Amino acid sequence: MSVETVHHVGTAFGGSFYAAAANSTEAQLISAEMVRLGLAAQPDRTHVFSLFSQQSQKSLAVSVTPFSSKDLGHEGGLSVSQGGHAQGVVVQLKGSEVTGFTHLAVTGGKLVSSQHSVSDLKAAGGSDSGIKAFAEKIGKIKTAHPLIEVDASQVRSLASIGFNGLLGDPFSHQVHSDKEIAQLRGQTNIVAEIALFVLFRTQGSACCSCSCSCWGSSSCSSSYGG
Repeated sequence: MSVETVHHVGTAFGGSFYAAAANSTEAQLISAEMVRLGLAAQPDRTHVFSLFSQQSQKSLAVSVTPFSSKDLGHEGGLSVSQGGHAQGVVVQLKGSEVTGFTHLAVTGGKLVSSQHSVSDLKAAGGSDSGIKAFAEKIGKIKTAHPLIEVDASQVRSLASIGFNGLLGDPFSHQVHSDKEIAQLRGQTNIVAEIALFVLFRTQGSACCSCSCSCWGSSSCSSSYGG
């Protein structure tokens, strides 16, 4: 994994980053849809990352903010990057197992939403190429051009770090038992694969091969609010 090019800043600046970045049109549209679905933002739990692109030779800040439901049957994650680009994911849960997910993105100034099953994602085999083929079969979404290019290994790193970071915070320990948290940690690979699906599905004309626009790279990496 390209861990050395993914720096986890943590949550210290998460709330202030979210307050500034969440004012973008994309973030507002996706946030409003999550609220409509019964989810509430938790800005203070926002994780911030700095990604360095070897292809673009630039760095960019990316945030992941969890959105939680009261029944814990579905949880959301909003990813917003420096510049205001945003994507979101809402996952469906059966106990501590992720069974499905909804991808939220903005194209042409309008919100687009699509639902997918984890069983179909698993059938892709878990490899980058398999997930990319699955995303292309579903159909790509044209989003804004990326400010930097990141690769699939960075996405997996960011997703895993962010997801496990949320599971280790006080909120998660208030609403989940130790056993449930351990079971949720066992879903890390699925969370990373959902993140890759989002990235491959939103590759624009500025992206090539396994590189992808970074702002949606982990919208599902922390899709559980707890």
